[in-house]
Amino acid sequence: MIPDWIPNIHPLIVHFPIALLVIAVLLDLIRLRFNQQNWLQNTVITLYSIGSIGLIAAFFSGREAVETVTVLGDAVPVVTSHEDWALYTLIFFGLFTALRLFTWWKDIEKGWVLPALIIPALIGTGMLWYTGELGAKLVYKHGVAVAEIDRLGQQIEELEQRLAEFREESGPEIRDDGSWIWRINTGADQALTESFSIEGADNIQASTEKEEGRTHLEISDPEEILFITTGGDLSDIDGRAEVNLQDFNGEFMLIHHYTDTENYQYIRITGSELQQGQIVNGSDNVLGSGQIEENRWSTFRVTASGPHYYGYQDQQTILHTHDDELESGQTGIAISGSGTVKIRLIEFRRP
Repeated sequence: MIPDWIPNIHPLIVHFPIALLVIAVLLDLIRLRFNQQNWLQNTVITLYSIGSIGLIAAFFSGREAVETVTVLGDAVPVVTSHEDWALYTLIFFGLFTALRLFTWWKDIEKGWVLPALIIPALIGTGMLWYTGELGAKLVYKHGVAVAEIDRLGQQIEELEQRLAEFREESGPEIRDDGSWIWRINTGADQALTESFSIEGADNIQASTEKEEGRTHLEISDPEEILFITTGGDLSDIDGRAEVNLQDFNGEFMLIHHYTDTENYQYIRITGSELQQGQIVNGSDNVLGSGQIEENRWSTFRVTASGPHYYGYQDQQTILHTHDDELESGQTGIAISGSGTVKIRLIEFRRP
């Protein structure tokens, strides 16, 4: 059983292979002085073997751990770097351990061979250290998997929404770095045509309504696919939209790296399915899909950092895919279908 205060098993696993491999390297250094001790050699080989197997468990538990925590803003590129370096370290120690098993089996760890093997062992230790530092940064600097920080973030979001309503801000707040946030308020239907680039449909049926004490934008029955973008060109992104698709039959997309209607990346919500992919020269390349809950207000998020792409519904990771990164571009939403899309908030920012 996992304790309630731990969101996933990764923290329980990851420290053991690190400790085993570091001890193996230290014993290797000791063997430079006591090379004839067979028990020491056997201990080192055992530690490398068990440690490398442990790295496999740590890596895959880490992949699953990302799906159990909320990763926001500056933490996004740290998560992707942590995953990349974990994979590099796993491959490195897998190959290095295979080499050590070979030299042990052939009994050739003598003379210059052992000192030569110490060099890659020290390199591997450095890779372990850097990978671990990235993991520690996620927890202690960015608060990933810290429940109290998540709770405070939700409270801040609620206060910012109330402040926007108090100021009666109707248009998006576009920042100097090209990121932007649009908290829907009275007049958002007019701001839609004044503050956004719109492609695809000739006429937009938009209005603002109130539900549960909050104002939302309603966009109804686009005749064809409707692209709504703003802000500057972004590369790495963290985007989200709070929407209700209960009365809509069609496709709603959060789009990024948008250069034109034939080239962009997306997460696409269709009924109970969330898809992630790219449109390149008009060709649709679906990278992955997953099931979501329907018929309620939800916050859908997409993050892109290098070749890593994540898709979320509320606090749950639905998709984690990989592909080549497109050229940086604008961000926004795309809608196609019949019925009414309700929107409370849209935001795209740099991680």
